[in-house]
Amino acid sequence: MKPYLLAATLSLLPFTAMANQTSTEIVEGFIAAYNSHDVKQMVQYTTHDVRWMHVTGTKVEVETSSQEEFAAAMSDYFETLKDANATILKMIDSGNYVSTVERVTWDNDGELLSQCSIGNFHIKNGKLAEFWYLPAHACDEITIEANAEEAKTADSVEPETLVNPEIGELQETQQ
Repeated sequence: MKPYLLAATLSLLPFTAMANQTSTEIVEGFIAAYNSHDVKQMVQYTTHDVRWMHVTGTKVEVETSSQEEFAAAMSDYFETLKDANATILKMIDSGNYVSTVERVTWDNDGELLSQCSIGNFHIKNGKLAEFWYLPAHACDEITIEANAEEAKTADSVEPETLVNPEIGELQETQQ
């Protein structure tokens, strides 16, 4: 009977360790599981009713709304992109929210392709409760270089290399 108790105790250790992680550590662990293509581990970072969403224009599309749906979607995804790998280029956190700029790379018939996206994660009780991604786009080489060197400032960026906003520009308002 003791071996069963030990096995049950050991099986709970990953959950206990996750509960003590910061919001950014939870997102980093989730992305590491993604890079390992370990759907089971990815699911362990989520709540039972996790929602995965995409923001497109004025709509928020819900991709999945449970761990089961999320696991099935990720399994299908990794069947299609067997070597997908994500790199967090930038990360910022505020309370229970984390935002990332991620670069995903994959091989397409011998050609290495990539795209970037901004991800937003809501952490609740030490787990990902919901996350949504903005539309994928070509990676901004300035961001990649700045992340690699961490020495460049926005003032040193050539104006013609900046990416224009997708939906207009922020207007200054007075209150």
